[in-house]
Amino acid sequence: MGYYEDLPDIDINEELEYAARVPGAVIIDVRTPEEYREGHVPGALNIEDIKFARTNREYIESILQDKDARIFMYCYSGSRSGIAASFLRQMGYRVDNIGGYEGYTGPVETGDGTVI
Repeated sequence: MGYYEDLPDIDINEELEYAARVPGAVIIDVRTPEEYREGHVPGALNIEDIKFARTNREYIESILQDKDARIFMYCYSGSRSGIAASFLRQMGYRVDNIGGYEGYTGPVETGDGTVI
């Protein structure tokens, strides 16, 4: 069995529908800034997955100040976001890995803020 077959079967579209009903929900895209600029879920913050490391705790806490807020994370396939979500859970955040952008079918926002 290959690496991608081991990823959980998560439908990012269903997860985003749920997140839209959660007051104060935060959507985080952990892909690279280049991937994010090419297209992302409208309103998603971009915090590259490499920022989720023990040495960056203060940085993360400065951006995500409310540990009670519900956080929903995605990447391209669901792998990087799963690792980042695990790190945030260890820090006390309420976070869900919502899978991969590769399966996203909704409106797309580009780096300049254009929704297509």
